[in-house]
Amino acid sequence: MSPREPSYRTLRLLCANAVGMAGFLIAFAVAREFAVALVAGVVAAAIGYAASSAVVAYASA
Repeated sequence: MSPREPSYRTLRLLCANAVGMAGFLIAFAVAREFAVALVAGVVAAAIGYAASSAVVAYASA
């Protein structure tokens, strides 16, 4: 990566945050337990961060 090429880290973090929050809310609505929802939110955020490469590819095109 050249110094002028953007890394899109902020975009990746925003994608991970959005997916994590949605995962947390859905898990909390289903399980009604904070700990379960927190773990589900973290797992969903990790998956969202990994999957954000498609969003970054679209943004860089």
